[in-house]
Amino acid sequence: MELQEFKCEVLIIGAGPAGLSAAVYCGRANRDTIVLEGKEPSALAKTQEIQNWLGELKTTGMSLLEKFKAHAESYESVKIINGDVIALMLGMGMNMISTRTANIIADVVIIATGTGNRKEVIKGESSLIGYGVSYCALCDGPLYKEKKVFLYGSDKEVLEDALALDQMGCITYVITNVGVEDLPEEVALVKEKGIEIIDYTEIIEAFPDSDGIIHKIVCKSTKNDTVESEDFIEYELDCLFILSHIPSNSIFKRGGVELDENGNVAIDENQQTNIQGVFAAGDVTGGLFQVVFAASEGARAGINANKYLRQKKKD
Repeated sequence: MELQEFKCEVLIIGAGPAGLSAAVYCGRANRDTIVLEGKEPSALAKTQEIQNWLGELKTTGMSLLEKFKAHAESYESVKIINGDVIALMLGMGMNMISTRTANIIADVVIIATGTGNRKEVIKGESSLIGYGVSYCALCDGPLYKEKKVFLYGSDKEVLEDALALDQMGCITYVITNVGVEDLPEEVALVKEKGIEIIDYTEIIEAFPDSDGIIHKIVCKSTKNDTVESEDFIEYELDCLFILSHIPSNSIFKRGGVELDENGNVAIDENQQTNIQGVFAAGDVTGGLFQVVFAASEGARAGINANKYLRQKKKD
């Protein structure tokens, strides 16, 4: 296959809500823009139900994503191509990005890749994403009012999300592979609320029901090195929130992009990274993993990318 060569003003890496929102603002400014759509589907595409997008009482993630894509493609200056980044050179006056089928030179780059590929930590996890497995309690919690939900993790975020889910009316449990005494101080508030904490426990596998929706999880104790069959415990549930993943942004780090302590792309108030002319938006920057925030950050990145280009051409 012949390697294609592209040159553009703006390259947007990622075709989720952040990337497509940025593309709309670049298209409106008549910037020559390429959106690089990777093999991994946007997290939005996997979301079965959305009830908090303004103007849509109830919709699916895929339906919303298709509307975003059609809007971005309505601008003649915006082109969407397929490919995953395998190498990049950022800064030094220009940005060069390579996929397996193309080399792209861009004046500005906007990173909007989402959280990237997640390593499965629980057997059966991947097939249940959107079917009872979630990574965002604030996003999906309202769907499980008066239903049994489990959070899995051992940091401050797990405890804060447990309190949020309890306030939403969910029947909430926390599973952690460490002891209660090793959890952050917010554990006291969780215990005050009567939320059960199942400590020294690791989730091994998640199982669906006949409709493909999560039905139960199988766990084991982390206290003993050797585990007998009778040590395995099963819990039935309606949703499992997994909060133990760290985004994988190593390819951008190798390209000189600074990451924060959680492995997210570090940005300033303008969505600018530590490299001039390189911006980032959406889940790749951490924060609240909700479509409205991703779209908002994408818009800000697009607006500031245009400002950067105007200044660059003036200089």
